[in-house]
Amino acid sequence: MECVLYDHQSGDHERGQSLTEFVIAAAFALVPLFFLVIYTGKWSFTQLRTIEAARYVAWERTVWRDQPPPGREWVAIKSDADLRNEAALRFFGQRDVALPASTVAAEGGNVDPMLTRHDGRALLHDLSTIQVATHEEPISKGISMNFLGTLMGIANVPLKMAGPTVATVSVQLEGLPGSAYLPGNPLAAEPQFTAQAAVLTDAWTANGPGEEARIVKKLLPSAYMDNAAVNTGKAVGGWFFPELNRLEFGYVDPEVQYADRLQPYPSGGK
Repeated sequence: MECVLYDHQSGDHERGQSLTEFVIAAAFALVPLFFLVIYTGKWSFTQLRTIEAARYVAWERTVWRDQPPPGREWVAIKSDADLRNEAALRFFGQRDVALPASTVAAEGGNVDPMLTRHDGRALLHDLSTIQVATHEEPISKGISMNFLGTLMGIANVPLKMAGPTVATVSVQLEGLPGSAYLPGNPLAAEPQFTAQAAVLTDAWTANGPGEEARIVKKLLPSAYMDNAAVNTGKAVGGWFFPELNRLEFGYVDPEVQYADRLQPYPSGGK
């Protein structure tokens, strides 16, 4: 016959030791992991907004030039600083802040509330720290490109044969709280998010119907009859044939609509 003795004090001691180990593990592992999940969401938010901002700036640069292209009557002019200000407020600013004309308010209060730490401090202190740069990639020259360039030169069409318009947006956030106590740890570094976007187009029609008509008119053979001699003969002939006064050589209407687009939609399935 065996007799088993159970030490209640020893069991309580082991349960207390397990609780202490759990508290220590939670303090050094679970709690940091909990906060890391929060900051991972904020970093993902910043990366997605950076990509959206790069796409926005790339397209805007194809329409809003930093300077008028040679031979073009371009009125849509914006600098990289203007595009930076717009992208910063559109994608990283508060929703109720209106876009200013040319500057971005530097107060941290204009930053999206998503970009704040759990202690209320800003992850992105200043919208003006966001960096935006744009450029046009050179296009490779070949037989076809040289032919098109020569043809446009003969026709005096000021369309520039260039590569894609590239926009680069960079956003740098603050490091994790307590990063000063994590020397050499990659999580202690200030994360930087960079995105690039490219658009291959020459949005010359976006500069208004006047510029569109001026460029298209250069491609019409009848446009070369719009000169002083022909117009004088047309004015003299207009005395005898009034229809000639309504004749306009090289006329371009960029706002024309097809007749079916101007008809009302059928109703009642008829």
